[in-house]
Amino acid sequence: MKHWFAVGESVSNFGSIFMKIFLKIVCAAYGLFFVFGAMSVDAAPKLSKAEVDGRAFVSELLRMVPREELDGSATIQRRGPKGRLPELRANLQIYHLQDVNGTWANVFTAVGGEAAEGEVRAFAVYRQKGKRSKYSTEVDKMRVADAFMKSFTGDASMQPFAGSDFWIADFGFEFLAWDDQRKVKEEMQRSQWCVVLESRNLKPAKNGYSRIKAWFDKDTNGLVQAYAYDAEGKWLKIFKPTSFKKIEGQYHLKEMEIRNVQTRTVTKIIYNLKARKK
Repeated sequence: MKHWFAVGESVSNFGSIFMKIFLKIVCAAYGLFFVFGAMSVDAAPKLSKAEVDGRAFVSELLRMVPREELDGSATIQRRGPKGRLPELRANLQIYHLQDVNGTWANVFTAVGGEAAEGEVRAFAVYRQKGKRSKYSTEVDKMRVADAFMKSFTGDASMQPFAGSDFWIADFGFEFLAWDDQRKVKEEMQRSQWCVVLESRNLKPAKNGYSRIKAWFDKDTNGLVQAYAYDAEGKWLKIFKPTSFKKIEGQYHLKEMEIRNVQTRTVTKIIYNLKARKK
């Protein structure tokens, strides 16, 4: 019995030592878990003030939709390094889609002229309050409301309209859909006090924009000026609204100019709009 108790006592001591070691290992493991867990939380990217303010400002811009339906036309004048280029003409309609609740359509259709192979001659920009723009290049083949069901987003919108320097993406302010938005400062630009927004396309298409720097009027949120940069980060275009027209008590863009600093071309679009007959 004495020998048995001696053996039993030694086994009990061993078990006690084992449990202590086991508990230390478990505690250490939990400690590492909490340390690395805290590190992973701390490592999560935090938005800077510029990014927070930028996203809030973009949300505000996306809530802006047309207030009235308009009909009209547009003339696109072009000038290259060697002189004037042929004018382009287009019909324009801006109206609320009754079949798609809360959706506005801006429909552009080129008129006359010769179409190059694969050239976009008709398209629609679809706007919904608080959402990014959607696009369709099928509006010359089907009803505009039906084309909405086949609409697309993203860099596929970076296609020239009728061979001009105006891209479909320009009409839909596609850069507002990019993830990286920063309100960098406020300053005077073209005699207007502006919010300066820098938008970055993290994965630009080969022939698309990688960055847009835009100045918006602080009081109206209207675009005052914008610089566009190509996929390699090189300066590509300057956008300047040059004239506005009051229709039904609201100001609408009358003229917009684009300067392509790489091709040294100047393109101006001149709108002739009026309230749509009901």
